[in-house]
Amino acid sequence: MVASLLTNQSETRALAELLRPDPLDDGTEPEERVIICGISWERYLALDKAVGDDRSAPRFYYLDGDLEIMTTSNEHERIKKWLGGLLEIYFDSIGIEIMPRGQATIRQALKAAGAEPDESWCIGVEKEFPDLVPEIALTSGGVNKLEIYRRFNVPEVWFWRQNRLEIFALAPDGNYRPAERSPLLQDLDVSLIARCAAIRSWRQAREVFRAGLVKSQ
Repeated sequence: MVASLLTNQSETRALAELLRPDPLDDGTEPEERVIICGISWERYLALDKAVGDDRSAPRFYYLDGDLEIMTTSNEHERIKKWLGGLLEIYFDSIGIEIMPRGQATIRQALKAAGAEPDESWCIGVEKEFPDLVPEIALTSGGVNKLEIYRRFNVPEVWFWRQNRLEIFALAPDGNYRPAERSPLLQDLDVSLIARCAAIRSWRQAREVFRAGLVKSQ
């Protein structure tokens, strides 16, 4: 049924417009998400291969048979690039060794989970799965990404929601807990990086962030 709707050329444009999320309060375009239930692991892998492993979009998240297909917006990509760039300035300024993982797919059949994060890094040395994953969430909904990352024991997940950063740290009991500061990056002023990510000028955001780092040292 869904496939026939999407391949009916005479109605595709009108349907796509009706399914487009409303703009955010500030007028920017949000992400677009579709969730399809009852997708087997094998079908998920086949679909991923069919659309191409080296694609920039759409992005796939998979959890227990639910497949989220997401396309990003210009604002989503801007915030992703700003946050990633600011974090790498921070890593360099305090001499932290990292291994960037970017959007490299994280998945495992036994865990029935898979993700293509916005950005990701291993801290210190390269590992099978990243230590830090930021996710941009301009719209609500979608599969439970914290549960996906919990299954891979990712120590820290950040969400950018409503112009602020939310930090979730993996507790000893194996569940995520909200945190005011990053346990991995204890000297990082989270409010500073959030303020700078909201600055729309790339150059100005980096200048303000560097100045803030100097004051905090």
